[in-house]
Amino acid sequence: MPPWTLTSHLLSVNNDQFTRATQSEFLAQAASGTLSKQLISHWLANDRLYMQGYIRLAGELLRILQLPAKPTPSKAAGTIELRLLDWLVDALVNIRREERFFVDVAERFGLDVDLTEGDDASIKQEKKIEGLKRFEKLFNSLTTGQPPALLLPWLEGAVLFWATERVYFEAWSWAKAQAEGLAQKEYGVDEDGGAMRKEFIPNWTNQEFIEFVDKLQAILDEGVLEAVGNDEELKRTVVERAECIWKQLLDAEEAFWPKLSG
Repeated sequence: MPPWTLTSHLLSVNNDQFTRATQSEFLAQAASGTLSKQLISHWLANDRLYMQGYIRLAGELLRILQLPAKPTPSKAAGTIELRLLDWLVDALVNIRREERFFVDVAERFGLDVDLTEGDDASIKQEKKIEGLKRFEKLFNSLTTGQPPALLLPWLEGAVLFWATERVYFEAWSWAKAQAEGLAQKEYGVDEDGGAMRKEFIPNWTNQEFIEFVDKLQAILDEGVLEAVGNDEELKRTVVERAECIWKQLLDAEEAFWPKLSG
């Protein structure tokens, strides 16, 4: 039996909801090219707003990281906190690249990812999908500036980042598998002109993405084991904190896929 890790534990609970969060009708239709441009535009616009909460959470974790005073050898991986710092820097670079990619694809395929009002700043709440509202609530709960927990102060933020990236990768990998199982057809006949099948699905399922997720998973698991050791009481405390975030994350992810009529 493989050794216990926090992430393997989280993946072993809430299985039914994990399936619902990674296998939706929206994903199936994205894979078949049958989503309308209007629906894709609205969803992408909400996904772009999700990125803003992601960026704020990265900033909060950077604020609370307890970095070592002693220099780290140049070729050493460094402490868990230093490794998390490096991951967060990469995450910020990636999320900004992702937003530019969204806008570029939207322009090329005639999609509208702007939800702002006439003032070019405000966004009405009714334009936000339920999943985005749940993500905003979750991100806000971790970026209030309140004093973090003494044990693993970065735990909730790291769990949220790993979980949202892992679920997103699994969801689009499932969609990719559905697309590969369908008869081959030209991208141009898709409702969205091929934006999902040609651009977005490959982008969200590439090897670089899963390696990025796996890197955070290793940091998270090793950091937890390093902190709790053989102390079962500490382990239970950490697991309870992580499970709380995991459940809220799955709630948000499940609600992030629009319900399709018919």
